[in-house]
Amino acid sequence: MPTISLPFILSVITAITTGVFTAIVLRRWWHKRRPHLLAWGIGLGMYCLGALSQVVLSLTWSPLFFALWYWCGALMVAAWLGQGTVYLLVRRGNIARNIQMALILVGVMTLPWTLFLTPFNESAWHPGADMTQIYRDYTDADGNLVQGIMSGDARGTVRFFSPIMNVWGTIALVGGAVYSAYLFRRKQIMRNRVVGNWLIALGGLMPAVGGALIRLGDPSFKYAGEMLGAVLIFVGFLAATNAPDDTPARRPEAQPAGD
Repeated sequence: MPTISLPFILSVITAITTGVFTAIVLRRWWHKRRPHLLAWGIGLGMYCLGALSQVVLSLTWSPLFFALWYWCGALMVAAWLGQGTVYLLVRRGNIARNIQMALILVGVMTLPWTLFLTPFNESAWHPGADMTQIYRDYTDADGNLVQGIMSGDARGTVRFFSPIMNVWGTIALVGGAVYSAYLFRRKQIMRNRVVGNWLIALGGLMPAVGGALIRLGDPSFKYAGEMLGAVLIFVGFLAATNAPDDTPARRPEAQPAGD
């Protein structure tokens, strides 16, 4: 029986949090049919799928779940969450729709490559494996180079889009939340939305910090960053969308997350 590790526990918490969050957001989209809710629902669903894949991969090897783990985390989650904010804040023309079409195009291009055309080194996996440490080539305790699950060449196609999608998505999500918080704070209305958007901004930074540290060679914050990001964004969303009874009716032009 595999050891239940801290990454496993954090991944379970993240999967449950984002699963509930996804259901709430998609339920709101079903009733309101607003595009930003659908974009957030897609992003949160992929957030959940990535965390669930980590849970599965800590217990057993699965090429399917590994491909989904890499595709969701490296490409899709931040970009789709940011897309929801773009729909809220960019109301002129078809800018938001055109950006979404680009996201769909990248997703359609990279998913088949990751699922069907990328060779995986199954021997690098072991029960309880920390995926951030074994998915690429690494040096063991004796200084020997060990081939990871994905070699540098195998990651090449997806790797090109990864920084673009993650940086863009994080800027859109975090920047949009900060901007919305600023608007409400300046007009001194809806304090719950000020707090909610600050929490969303902070939550959006957590996975980005974890990813940056991985690139610097320190993967220790990866799972905690994902879990904290999911919880903070969820709490911020609830705070921003559950206004008190005495909330003034007047609103700023740009709406924050959750409207």
